[in-house]
Amino acid sequence: MLKFSCLPALLIFCAGAASAQMPQTGQSPPTTRGPAMTKDASWDDLDTNKDGYLTKDELKGSPAWITHFDKIDTNHDGKISPEEWKARGSGSQH
Repeated sequence: MLKFSCLPALLIFCAGAASAQMPQTGQSPPTTRGPAMTKDASWDDLDTNKDGYLTKDELKGSPAWITHFDKIDTNHDGKISPEEWKARGSGSQH
């Protein structure tokens, strides 16, 4: 009788261990790079953490963007929003 009373606990333990190794359903798929994010491939490539903003850290590999960062960041909050990014090409920033 003792052998069978441990069986449910053993099954629950094994099921929990197995489910921890399986991918969880209902989770969002990993974020992809490229036009799927904003339809602006250059933005998507630069926004490496996919938070919707560009920071100087994300632009370290692009010295020209670092040079113009403060001009593009018109509200001077330390990050470039998609709106500020789009406005950079309008001629109002330079």
